[in-house]
Amino acid sequence: MKCLYRLSESENIAGFVAFLHSCLNPFEKENLIIKVSKEPLKDIMKWFDYAREVLNCEIDNASFDVPLSPSENRRTIDWIAAQNKTVKEMDIFNNFGELNDDVRNLMERIHVSGTLTLAIWKYKDNFRMEIPGKPAHLEIRNSKFVDYDQLLRLKSPVIILQESTLTSQEINRFLKSWMSSETHFELKALEINVSGPDAMNEIMDLPHEKTNDPELIEAFKGYPHKIQIENEMFTIKRCDGKKKATASRVGNRIYLIVH
Repeated sequence: MKCLYRLSESENIAGFVAFLHSCLNPFEKENLIIKVSKEPLKDIMKWFDYAREVLNCEIDNASFDVPLSPSENRRTIDWIAAQNKTVKEMDIFNNFGELNDDVRNLMERIHVSGTLTLAIWKYKDNFRMEIPGKPAHLEIRNSKFVDYDQLLRLKSPVIILQESTLTSQEINRFLKSWMSSETHFELKALEINVSGPDAMNEIMDLPHEKTNDPELIEAFKGYPHKIQIENEMFTIKRCDGKKKATASRVGNRIYLIVH
């Protein structure tokens, strides 16, 4: 059974949410409970404390719209961090303004074991932020702040970088560091955008083999890439001989799997 418990500040919003939910999820077996509250955050915390005591459950997924309500975000971060140092999944986005210090506080206090998605579209030119811990799946929708040195510090087995400003030469250096077993020993998959079709020649300026192995084509259709390979594939080998990695370009993005 799946239950959705939502607190809203007004009857009108509560009614609209209920209507929208029924339209978007007509066949989903989900119990939706909507209540009106003058202090939604305070009351949802009280409700969860009760549910945790009865059901012996914990928070495994958290979403934050960071600049939307800084005071509520700080209270929520304090509340979650007091009971969960780690969550399974977390989404952080900022649709309504530039990032503030809340996001750094959030990243430092609550680590992610599963999927961490950063949809941070607006930040200052000199913005920098470390990604602590080792999320199993890291997706950064606007990764312009991730330079080459920070890429080397990322520990996630699956790394997806959109809107990256890393050059073809830097991606080439990254692959060389993997081949020499200097970094990313646990890497399983990488996805990153490139400047254009000619970038592949610069990136693969290293020892490699071209392949059209149908098993690898099938592997790209699975998690995490889920794509159909149409261009040639390039396979590189780690120096210890225990792992290979195969990369291919689809559009303006390079997809890589380790096998």
